[in-house]
Amino acid sequence: MQRSAVDRATPALLRALDAAKVEFREGRLAEARRSYQRILEREPQLTPALHFLGVLEHMDGNSELGLSLVRQAFERTPEDYDIRKNLSNMLIALNRSDEAEPLCRVLAAERPTDPGNHANHCIALRKLGRHAEAVGAGRQATALAPDSPVVWLALANALASAGEFSQAADAYERVIAINPKFSPAHDSLCRVLLQIEQSGLHSRPRLRRTRQAYRRWLEAVPGHPTAAFILEALERGQVPERMPDAEVKASFDAYAPEFDKHIRSLDYRAPELVAEVLARRLPAADACLDVLDGGCGTGLSAPLLRPYARRLTGVDLSSAMLDRARKTGLYDSLVEGELGSFLAAHLESFDVCVFVDVLTYFGDLRAILASAARSLRADGLLAFSVEKSDRPGSHLHPTGRYSQHAEHVHAALTAAGFVAIEQTAANIRTEGNAPVAGLIVSARRL
Repeated sequence: MQRSAVDRATPALLRALDAAKVEFREGRLAEARRSYQRILEREPQLTPALHFLGVLEHMDGNSELGLSLVRQAFERTPEDYDIRKNLSNMLIALNRSDEAEPLCRVLAAERPTDPGNHANHCIALRKLGRHAEAVGAGRQATALAPDSPVVWLALANALASAGEFSQAADAYERVIAINPKFSPAHDSLCRVLLQIEQSGLHSRPRLRRTRQAYRRWLEAVPGHPTAAFILEALERGQVPERMPDAEVKASFDAYAPEFDKHIRSLDYRAPELVAEVLARRLPAADACLDVLDGGCGTGLSAPLLRPYARRLTGVDLSSAMLDRARKTGLYDSLVEGELGSFLAAHLESFDVCVFVDVLTYFGDLRAILASAARSLRADGLLAFSVEKSDRPGSHLHPTGRYSQHAEHVHAALTAAGFVAIEQTAANIRTEGNAPVAGLIVSARRL
């Protein structure tokens, strides 16, 4: 009988594997990565090293690489429970629930007393739109682990997706009771209550429960940027022109470590859609243009912009996001600052300005687009994405983001001195298992 790689491994190699696991558990990911890679160089067939390296890459934001490695481990030992469970977790995180659901179903049947299996099955079913089954799986999970905020959150999300808003609110309350500082549960509770109250004619003018929920969120997590911004808007009874810089910065500084992994799980397409516009509106990508990536974040658009750029500049409010953008090695310059102020200080400096998913934090677009026009050279190209609204003007959502009506966007561009305006409707990501409609816009400066 042929011996497995684990059986063939020397005691020294197994000790190295145990040491790498310790590095991984302690959060020393760079050291653990090097250790796993050295182990695999010595014994490429050592499945545990391949499996753990894949999980590490996924946790560090390299989810496609991580998934590939864990798939390889699964192909070698398809009976391994932990590998199957981690594979299903990754597939769910990457919105590949059609692949994850059969795995989750088998795992739940195989170990029915593990609440995590039912919670994962609930999430996969919800993302597939199988709401009744998702709620059933979620209830099994909460029955097994009534004190787990994770399983109550899975059930609450399933109930919200099924349109059972009152029951969802109760489930989010259970999450908050267990973990009062858990912002995602506060956020979801506020959104559900807003939907409940906006659907009631008598409560709609005051939104009392919604405002109370936002106040409780701020008491539990003082200074939370989204909670503070939305509560102020509700209390004032009017839509502010934009989210304050300090709140955008605080939000994205906190979000930076998980940003790339999370945004890819949402079928995020805005950078690619904007890049398609550039391919239509620009000559060959011959690295001869000065290009601005406004609100560059972690640099997701950089690989798509670099071929056009003689010089590629990125600007963002969040220093933590810029730290990750710097690691791409694709920018000639990265600047921490507010986009409007940066544009005002760089008149006629760029051939192309690209704003991917940054104008969603502006309600009134006129000032920022006027600044963009002044920063472009004659005949310079502006390309950006916004969330699409079917209501006139701009609309503030509980996420702290704005959506824009196509006519509002066109009027703001025209007032700023742009011509040859192109607007294309497209789904830019998913949210709550539903597509988010967007506008991909381009225009030339006169």
